[in-house]
Amino acid sequence: MTEPMLAEQARRGRATRAEIDLDAFAGNIRTILAGLRPGTALMAVIKANAYGHGAPPMARAAIEAGANRLAVATVGEGRQLRRAGIDAPILVLGAIDPGEAPEAVRLSLELTIGTEPLLDAIEQAAANASDLLAVHVKVDTGLRRYGAEPALAVELARRAATNPKLRLDGLATHFATSEDDGDTFTVEQRAVLLHVVDTLAREGIAPVSVHMANSGALLRGPEFHADAVRGGIAIYGIAPSADRPLLAGMRPALTLRSRVQRVFDLAPGDTVGYGRTFRAEQSIRAALVPIGYADGYRRQLSNRAWMVVGGERAPVLGRVSMDQAVVAVPAGVDARLGTEVIVAGGDPALGAPSMDELGDLIGTNSYEMLTGIAARVPRHYLRNGEIVEIVDFANE
Repeated sequence: MTEPMLAEQARRGRATRAEIDLDAFAGNIRTILAGLRPGTALMAVIKANAYGHGAPPMARAAIEAGANRLAVATVGEGRQLRRAGIDAPILVLGAIDPGEAPEAVRLSLELTIGTEPLLDAIEQAAANASDLLAVHVKVDTGLRRYGAEPALAVELARRAATNPKLRLDGLATHFATSEDDGDTFTVEQRAVLLHVVDTLAREGIAPVSVHMANSGALLRGPEFHADAVRGGIAIYGIAPSADRPLLAGMRPALTLRSRVQRVFDLAPGDTVGYGRTFRAEQSIRAALVPIGYADGYRRQLSNRAWMVVGGERAPVLGRVSMDQAVVAVPAGVDARLGTEVIVAGGDPALGAPSMDELGDLIGTNSYEMLTGIAARVPRHYLRNGEIVEIVDFANE
């Protein structure tokens, strides 16, 4: 579809949309790659619909920008990428049910092993496969989520390494506090993983790669880079925490936008929304924005958040509804039907709240805000400021 056709589709489509700057995303990946220890590969984490950005387009963009492989959380997420024609290596990071092993093998997904029953199922499913199945053993070094205690991890790696239908592609762990200032636990976790690596090496068993660094650790320094790093929220241009800033030049890829659908006046004493939680103390010009908690714009943002209208801050008035929210039109702004609204994210210079700020307002984080953007919010993908693709996941 040509750019004029896409622009017309955008004009006729839903006012509320997420705009994803593919140039910013690619720039983030290239910046990370430039900062890695020589020889370290980048695994782009595309789980949770690419942190709300839209999995297939972001997967393609990540590989084009230089990522070596992709990572997802579930077999279903891997299936989605394969159906989109993506043939890059895809690692399923999380625990899967043993019953999912046959489909994972059919889709040529790399699997993360943390239990004996899953390895049993993988060995059975791979027995008649034409190609070797890549597996990674997850070592629980202290996070206490998915993974195997070190002794069991060694045994699982031995089994995988000696099975002629499997390839031990990785030994991995996941850090608990790598994004925290003053953290020392990450160093302890790293030591536990490397002890497992050394134990296997003495038996002549060596995985293709060792990977441990999440976004916090890859930004922290080369001692955590190993053979590969897993770039999660950082590749989307959002720091994993205030203690672990992004590298220079990295920027958010996603901006949540909408357009005004009604402008009206509030007189002193008028109330707004369910429960009448906002009451005007003076005359206010108000605007209706078609976004609500069914879109991922959380109800807890009621009377707390702000949007940007006409370049100025527009406070949210009253309760956020399922599909709509009301904001105060800033003084001096000529808001009309169709006036652009910047809801959140994007360039900080725009003045809209960042995903971190929205999360702080309601006691959560940017991860939850991003991954909560609903499928019914169309994603518009831009290069050089022009729309190159529109995806409406609700209609797929």
